[in-house]
Amino acid sequence: MIQSEKDFIEWLDSQLGDALPDQVVAFNINIYQSPFCIEIVGSNEFDRENEDWACNEDWTPQNRTAAVSNSIYGGSWSEAQDNIINMAKSYLRSGSVNAQKLIAAEAFSVGFVDGNLNYVK
Repeated sequence: MIQSEKDFIEWLDSQLGDALPDQVVAFNINIYQSPFCIEIVGSNEFDRENEDWACNEDWTPQNRTAAVSNSIYGGSWSEAQDNIINMAKSYLRSGSVNAQKLIAAEAFSVGFVDGNLNYVK
């Protein structure tokens, strides 16, 4: 279970630890509200004008979802989303070799399933 920024960074780093297909150009962290959990998916397509690119699941890690503690959820869905976005930004600054995979991508976003995307990169 992800209970802190440290847990989030370790989770995301492990998700990106395997070799990724060369065709994957963009990544999205999906947030699910009930139960509160997250997953990362990769897409072979990216179009900033059409958020449906994030519906492509051309790459998914083996352990697809991770539960997230209610303390990260906070008092509302918007607080939860802000917390996940801030942790994703911290991951990009972490210096991890795997963070370079997201930095090199055309896009990296976070958003609730069926919601709008928030671009981290």
